[in-house]
Order: sequence, then C-alpha cells, then structure tokens
Amino acid sequence: MLAFRVPLLCHTRMGAPIFVVFAVGELFGQAVPIASVPGLAEALPPSSACAGRASLACAIPNLYGPYGLVLPIPDGRTAHFDSSFQSNFMALNAAIATQLTLLPLASPASGFTYTYDPTTGVYSRSAQSFGPVLTERAETIGRHKFYFGGTFQRFRFNKLDGVDLHNFQAVFDHQITTATGDWREQFISTQNSIDLKINQFTVFGTYGLTNRIDLSVDIPFVQVGYNVSSSATINRIVNTEPIFTPGPGGIKVECCASAGGAGPYGPNWGYYFDPNNKQGSIQRNFSNGSGGSAQTGDIYFNPSKNSAAGIGDVTFRVKGTIHRTERIVIALASDLRLPTGDESNFLGSGAWGVKPFAAVSIRPGWLTPHVNLGYQWNGSSYLGGNIWNGTKDKLPDFAFFSVGTDIGVTRRLTAVVDYIGQELISAPRIVSATYTSLGPLVSTGQTGTFPTISTVDKETYNQSNSAFGFKYNLFDRLIVSGNLLVALNEGGLRQRVTPLVGLSYSF
Repeated sequence: MLAFRVPLLCHTRMGAPIFVVFAVGELFGQAVPIASVPGLAEALPPSSACAGRASLACAIPNLYGPYGLVLPIPDGRTAHFDSSFQSNFMALNAAIATQLTLLPLASPASGFTYTYDPTTGVYSRSAQSFGPVLTERAETIGRHKFYFGGTFQRFRFNKLDGVDLHNFQAVFDHQITTATGDWREQFISTQNSIDLKINQFTVFGTYGLTNRIDLSVDIPFVQVGYNVSSSATINRIVNTEPIFTPGPGGIKVECCASAGGAGPYGPNWGYYFDPNNKQGSIQRNFSNGSGGSAQTGDIYFNPSKNSAAGIGDVTFRVKGTIHRTERIVIALASDLRLPTGDESNFLGSGAWGVKPFAAVSIRPGWLTPHVNLGYQWNGSSYLGGNIWNGTKDKLPDFAFFSVGTDIGVTRRLTAVVDYIGQELISAPRIVSATYTSLGPLVSTGQTGTFPTISTVDKETYNQSNSAFGFKYNLFDRLIVSGNLLVALNEGGLRQRVTPLVGLSYSF
C-alpha cells in the first residue's frame, strides 16, 4: 500500500540538476504561503483531483496539501514534484472499498419458515430452528409471507494485512539505491495513525413470491469516522548539506557543508519545514479534519473532514428452492449490489456487485447444518483506482464458502455456529519492510534503520472468520438476534471481533 520513495528534481538557473528530499508543512501551525517563497508558485505541480474536496476518501491525498509533498524552495530555484506517495497510498482506499463489499449482512431469511399442505389447505412451520444469523438457509419463507427486521453492527478496523493502523512508521526517500555523498541521502521518517470506524444499521425485508421463491432487500445506513495523522521528521545525514552561493547567474548549489556548520557563505540547510527556521524545523505534524475550503496561497491546507453518514449500497436478493425433501433443501440465490452509497465518503464501494450462490440445509432434527458456496463479481470504482488523478479500477472479486449449524436448543432459542471464508482474487496488499540510511545520521552519528511500509503486487489471499450467535423468540413471531464475528487471520482490513444485534418479525 505505502511506497514512500518520492523523487524531487530541482534545477538551478545554471541548469545543473540536483535531487533533493521533499519537505512538507503542518496543519496545526502556520502553513507556508506561496507568496512567502519566491519562485515557489512556478514550481508547484498540478493539484490532485482531491484538491478542495472535503470527502473522507481524499483525507490521505490531501494530508500534506492539495499539491502533495511540496518543498519550500530557496530563492531563485524551481522544482518538479512527483507525488507518488499519495498514489501508492490509494491501496488503503481500495482495501476500504473492498471491505465494504465484504461487510457481513444479516440473513434476510425469515426465522419462521412454512410449507403448504395441499391436502389440508394450511401452512405449517417447516423448521424447528430460527436459522443462521449471517449465512443463508435454503428454506423459503412461504407464499405471500412477509418478514422484516433491522440489525446494528459496529466495526472498528485496526489492522491492514497485519499492520497496526493505529501505530505504524513509514519512510520517504529518494529513488536511489547507492550512497551519493550529498543531500540526496537525507530522508523523512514518519509516525502514522489511521483510525477507521463504521457503524452500520441495516433494515431488510423478505417477501414470499411463491412457495419456492423469495425476494429480499437489504438497505444499510452507514456512519463513518475517519481520522488520519502523521508526524514527520527530517533525518539529516552527516556532511551532506548543500552550499548555496548567490551569484549574477542565480543561486549556485555546491556540495557539501558539515551538518550544523557553515560554508563560505554562512550556514546552509537544504531541507526544512519552515523557511524562517531552517536549522531547527525538522519536525511537523499533520492531520485531516481541519474543515473549511482550501485557502488561497496556502500550499499545506487540508480541507478533508473526518466523518460522514448516509445510505450505503443497497442489495437485492432472489432465492429459489430447486430440491426439497423432509431432510434436505437446496436453493440457488443471487445478490445484486447497487452502488447507492457515496464512495467518496466510504458509505459505499462505488461499484456494482453480483453474487450467485447455492445454499443447502439439512434437517435431521434439532440440529440443522447449512452450507453456502458462491462467487462475487465486482465492478470498477474510484476507490479501487487512483483517486489522486481521478481514475477507476476494478475491485477484487472473491469466492466465499460457509459451513455451520443452527441448533434448536428450545422451541424459543436457537444457537448458531459458523465458519465463513472468503478468497479475495488479485487484491492489493501491503508488507512491512526496513529502511537503512545511506549515511550516518546527524542525530546519532551512526547509520540508522527504520521500519517502513511498502506495496506488493496484487495477490490472492484468504479471510477466515468464525461466527457465534443466537436467535430468541421473545413473543409471537418477534425474534431478537445476537452474533459475534471473530477474525481468524489477518488478511486485508480487519478487526478482531465484530458484534451484531437485531430484531425481526414475520407476518
């Protein structure tokens, strides 16, 4: 997800190219106005597609300002910028969008199912348990029967591919592989935190079109909290500070002064956050949620907000039984997910989805095993692509398999145990890595090593969960449900335990 190698190519007026590490400003203090640094306006790269947008998906692209990572340039020089950091950071947006297609929805299958006896002309209850919570039973509800309900789920994501999102480090350096002995060896290390919270309230309904066919709809209402922060530190390397020499042809850049020392023209500091404090300004803090719109002349202002709420992606389901005996019921079903949620605020994935699957229920008595097997195809989304330049890409498809049983403990109480597995196809991943400085650090006098994060090629990986739930018949046909979804591995965007509570009623 995060590949922090961002080259910045600068030129003197004499035309001699140099490479310098970028520097960035902060949101908690006075940002660097363009007018205060002569020549900076001409050097700015095009702003990203997120510039001036307050959406949650733009929080990371806008974290360091609408132009990406920008260096306050000494007088008379121009620069070209490469904002690949934000481009690579888009893998997190893709992971969030993918997870939105994976968020478990409570089964819209009724707790009460009925079969019609043509000899007596009456309906009788066809199963003694109330069915699973997150997976699908094969039985249909019964002709002209209606079932509706609502659930609440609380998601607090804290890991992405095993990386702690609340506390991870990343390094920004040049795209060089060997020591240069000059300012290109300097780099920036960052301490970062990403806090993503989703509350999802879902209302659903099922109608028995015939004795063998059910139609269902799930309508989620989503509340999202999203906070991103980064503390950046310039790491200066011994004897690599450039010497800036004013002259009739402009500023001449030579190598190198001792760190903290003075060249023939006074103290020289090539990389800093504050042009008014070149020696001491080696650390800055950044965060989203400052609010408002981009300020004229402010290269570091971030307008991104940190919360949003609204309707999510609506899902329709059709299910029909193809085989039914007293002991075994087999059904074929398909979901159609519509991109009704606002993808720019993580309320929806931004892509359609089609999920055909088969469901099998076995009824040997009070124990009712069930199996689901299927595949989901997803469309394209800005979250799956690159929101930095406004391009779409396909979200990962996935195969899924679940097996479990619902147990009729009493006539009023059903216990549920499930294994739920999902195999994501060609999905973006991140890995932990180590960065080693190309020279001794001014701060320690020694070569330093720093944890960092990098992207890998898209991979196929598994998400496995166990689920433990219950359904209780309070009175009449009113059922209260509860469930805990427990993550068994760390692939993708994860939290350890996801709780669910719900109420439903059958007519």
